[in-house]
Amino acid sequence: MSPKQLKSAEIFKKARWIWPDNHGWDLHNSYALFRKKFRLENVPVRALLAITADQSYQLYLNGRYVCRGPARGFQKSWPYDEVDVSSYLRKGRNVLAVRAHHPGFSNFQYVTQGWAGLLVAAKWGKTEIFSDKSWRCRRQTGLRRDTVPVSLQLFCQEHIDLREEPPDWMEPGFDDSGWTSPAVEHPWNGMPWYELEPRGIPMLEEKEVAPVRCLGTAEGRCRAGYLDTRDITRIRHAEGLTHRMEDISVGSVAVLPTGKKRFRSYLIDFGWTVVGSVGFEIAGAKGGEIVDTLHVETIDPDTLEPHFIPDRHCRMAFGHRLICRPGDQTHVFYHAFGFRFMVLTVRDNEADLVIRPFLRTTLYPLAKKGGFQSSDAALQRIWETCAWTQRVCSLDAYIDTPWREQAQWWGDARVQAKNTFFYSGDTRLFRRGIAQIAGQSLQNGLTYGHAPTMAHSCILPDFTLIWFITIWDYYWQTGSLEPFEAHQRTILEALKYFKDKTDSKTGLVSYDERYWLFLDWTGLPKEGSSTIYNLWLLIALERMAEMYRKARMPAEARSLTAWAGRLRKALSKLVRRDGLLCDGLTATGKLIKTTSIHAQTLAILAGFEPQHDAARVENVLLPFIRQQHVPEIYPSCYWITYVFEVLTARGHSAEVLEFIRDKWTPMSEHGTTWEVFNPRLGDESFSHAWSAHPLYHLMQTVGGIRQTAPAWDKILFQPTFEGDRAETIVPTPHGPIRGAWERTAAEIKVRLDLPKGITAKVILSGQRLRTVKGRSSWRVAL
Repeated sequence: MSPKQLKSAEIFKKARWIWPDNHGWDLHNSYALFRKKFRLENVPVRALLAITADQSYQLYLNGRYVCRGPARGFQKSWPYDEVDVSSYLRKGRNVLAVRAHHPGFSNFQYVTQGWAGLLVAAKWGKTEIFSDKSWRCRRQTGLRRDTVPVSLQLFCQEHIDLREEPPDWMEPGFDDSGWTSPAVEHPWNGMPWYELEPRGIPMLEEKEVAPVRCLGTAEGRCRAGYLDTRDITRIRHAEGLTHRMEDISVGSVAVLPTGKKRFRSYLIDFGWTVVGSVGFEIAGAKGGEIVDTLHVETIDPDTLEPHFIPDRHCRMAFGHRLICRPGDQTHVFYHAFGFRFMVLTVRDNEADLVIRPFLRTTLYPLAKKGGFQSSDAALQRIWETCAWTQRVCSLDAYIDTPWREQAQWWGDARVQAKNTFFYSGDTRLFRRGIAQIAGQSLQNGLTYGHAPTMAHSCILPDFTLIWFITIWDYYWQTGSLEPFEAHQRTILEALKYFKDKTDSKTGLVSYDERYWLFLDWTGLPKEGSSTIYNLWLLIALERMAEMYRKARMPAEARSLTAWAGRLRKALSKLVRRDGLLCDGLTATGKLIKTTSIHAQTLAILAGFEPQHDAARVENVLLPFIRQQHVPEIYPSCYWITYVFEVLTARGHSAEVLEFIRDKWTPMSEHGTTWEVFNPRLGDESFSHAWSAHPLYHLMQTVGGIRQTAPAWDKILFQPTFEGDRAETIVPTPHGPIRGAWERTAAEIKVRLDLPKGITAKVILSGQRLRTVKGRSSWRVAL
């Protein structure tokens, strides 16, 4: 932790970690409520409240919901939030209330140390608030704690009986005399929370979103066991999911009486993939009515059957249950889901019930500072689809998908960072992710494929190499070596692993059966010595060497440059006479004769024997991108971004755009980009940002803006005139670059506006190469 961070955390010095029971006792799927009363003589103009919890909290002030947190992290340097709560305060009596949760187990975004707690601190003039034994608290008893996780990677379903939970527990007038003082206090910097750090990213954007329409209804008899089930999604699935098509008001659903042991369900469409916490306003309850939810990404458009397969690998079971108390009530479920369709099922209601469903979003507040406008409707829709996918895959971290796992996979994050650079210019989520990957490594130096995580099967050596390269990406975007300098220990330890795994005879890094060598979702050979694996290492070594030179560490730079030279020599033995690069060596040292698109692409990106680049492009990459040849080893919709990068930089933007138009149009019709080109319904994700890279490819090709120097000091401007007109804005550290062109009957009018500090080389058809600054315009004859 930096000295600045240490000083910031000092606000907690008088605070104590609190919990209703012993910090480590009986934590599985536990929820707790806390209250603190205080008085204010005057409301401050700015009132910062520092707050955190392990694992999470939701904050209320004077009955009003404020925010949730903290961001995911590690207990050794646990994140806390600073929130300006001045608009929620009032003169006189105030009440701060918190709902906190601890899962009691680790998953794909959280690693438990076996202790739970809440920590709060504030100082506003003479008023001081610190979490301690003066607070009131209780465990929530109206929640079933043995519910199933909503997936292999996430938290448990929430089953809450509101008859046991006071509706006004967060209100100033609530009588908390029956609650207890915290059972224990723990020092603010006591283990496992040895240090605290600011979250480093903005608080999430939490806005209420209403569904778009109700598509249909179904009714029937409840299946046996519906009252006691741990998993409401299996019950609803077993009852049958066929809905009659009906047109029902989207604002609220009027539920007619079902009678005992019967249900009526409603298929609700939010219009596109959303992510957040589902909530209900319910009117007219008699008490005891059951409201269940099931959340899916896709449905059959003809039968309205949700695509739900309960026994697939990830064990998706996205659903909640609420049992009504008498009267009107509002409840927002705690954990965020990503989905498009929700099956709302009401059981055992013997009188009319009115339910208004809504969603409270949990999005990273990604400001739109970049933009792309094209007269080509298909390309425009693809760009907007990619932009929305990136938004729903940006929470407190870059996540693979908001639906299945919400994990910070680092190969995905590299693509997402570049999307973000072009859409917003915001580097904070990326920088935080770089640190989190560095924060969870093995004794031998390898990082996990995503972090924080308990997934010991998800150690991907190639993602460690990509982590090296993302440190370069941060430098390329910002001009800053700060992450490179901050994470030297992790860098050196990881480099040692790859040095130790280099075969002394072949000079190549070899497969390690203990770990998952990912490479791509395709049939690339992995055992033995993979060419793709070694090319990633080559790129990483040379990027690291360049940063060592920039950091004035010449000895380290020379060492890595020499290593890279040896690796180049070893790889040269895998080049065929026609210049194509074979895919590696088997475990017994035999040549793998296939020449994958992946190997040729990375060879070009690595600058490996560039005299063969033309053969690689003409004989492998172009036949593929023109769809003249369908290779057995087909790049995924994630990995293909590197193919696009190579081809567009070599004058083949038109072919890439045609491929994007063909493969991404079905995704744009759905509204988000996919995990694979043809996802298995109900299993593979329809909301994966690793395939949202056309966002920046369109801005580089049709928009023509391509970065050529760190921190955007230099660019290449070479638009591809696809359609009648286009306008592109790219945010940079210097300010926005604006490029536009428009086709007329006789010519194309082109303009470029550069902020101070950026120089552009301009290549336009039929015209000489220009170097420009500031504002320029040209006319290109047709």
